[in-house]
Amino acid sequence: MPDIKVLVAGANPVMRMRLVKAIRSNAGLRFIGEASDLPETYTRAEALEPDVVLIARELTLPGEFTLMKALFRALNSHWITIDHRSTGVANAGRPNAGNDGALPAIDTALPPDEICRQIIAAGRLEPRQIVPGNRVPLPVAALQPGKIILIGSSTGGVDALLAVLSALPADCPPVALVQHTGQSFSESLIRLLDRRCAVNVVAARDGMDIHPGLVCAAAGSPGHLRLKPGRPLRASLEAGPLISGHMPSVDALFRSAVPFASQVVAVLLTGMGRDGAEGLLDLRRAGAVTIGQDQATSVVYGMPRAAWELGAVQHQVGLGEIAATVLRACAVKSEERRVIS
Repeated sequence: MPDIKVLVAGANPVMRMRLVKAIRSNAGLRFIGEASDLPETYTRAEALEPDVVLIARELTLPGEFTLMKALFRALNSHWITIDHRSTGVANAGRPNAGNDGALPAIDTALPPDEICRQIIAAGRLEPRQIVPGNRVPLPVAALQPGKIILIGSSTGGVDALLAVLSALPADCPPVALVQHTGQSFSESLIRLLDRRCAVNVVAARDGMDIHPGLVCAAAGSPGHLRLKPGRPLRASLEAGPLISGHMPSVDALFRSAVPFASQVVAVLLTGMGRDGAEGLLDLRRAGAVTIGQDQATSVVYGMPRAAWELGAVQHQVGLGEIAATVLRACAVKSEERRVIS
C-alpha cells in the first residue's frame, strides 16, 4: 500500500513542526508540504494532491473554506481539523459525502503514535469521485458552428463547474464563465478545472480570442468579463464599479452577449444572491437558450431561484443533466425553436 501523503496547514509554526515531526516518524506516512494560511493551503493542495490535509481550526472558519472543501472533494483529499487542546469530536471531510463527517480532531498534545493513527485512519477512507454530468452521444459534426456557451456560478460553483465542464468534449463550442471567488484562489482553481476537463481552461485576459475547445474563466479577476462580437470572438476584461455586488459579475458577462443572443446557450449555476438573473432574462428575451440549475442539486439556490422567478430560465435541470442540455442546445440551429430535452 503506498504511503499516505499529508499536507499540514496552520498559522502556528510550532504546531506545524510538531505534526511534521510525528508524520515523519511513521513509515506509512509521507509529509509533502505545509501552508500557513487558507490561500496557500489551496495552492499547495491543488499542486500536491494530498491524501490527507491536517488543517488548523482557525482556517476552517472563514467563508472561503467552502472553496477548500470543494477542492478537497475534487482531489479526493480527506481533511481533519487540528487543535492545541482536546475537543472531543470535530469536523472531518469525506469526499463528496454531502455533509461533513465526524472524526476525532487531532490534538497536537497527543503522543506521535496516536496522531499518526488518526491520520492513517482518515487516509484509508474510501475515495469517492465527483460524478460528472452525463455526456450527450452527439458527434462533433452535429454541433452548430457559431454557438457560444456562457456560465455563471458562485457558492458551490467549484463542484458544479467540475461536473459540467468535465462532461464537455475537447472541441465543444467556446465557453466563457464567471465564478465568484477571491483573487488568491483564482489561479489554483483554473488549474484544477483545466486538469480535470478535456476542454482547455484558461484565465480570462483582455483581448484574448475565444474559440472552440477553450474555456475563458473569470474567477476573482480584477475586471468584468465581457464578450466582443466578431470573427474571432474576443474577451474584454474591464475594471469598473461592482455590478450586482460583484467583480467580476455574471450579469456583465450575460448582458455583453445580448447583441448575438441567438448564438448563445447561457447557464446559471448554484450561488448566493441575484447576480446573473437579470442578465439571463435579457438573454432569453433576445433569443438565447437559457438553463438554470434546479433547487435539489444546488448548494445555494439563490441565483438560479432569482432567475427562475423572473422567468429567465427556459430549462431548469439537475446538475448531472446540465452538460447534456447545453450540448443539445448547441446542436439546434438558431432558427429552430423546439424544446430541448
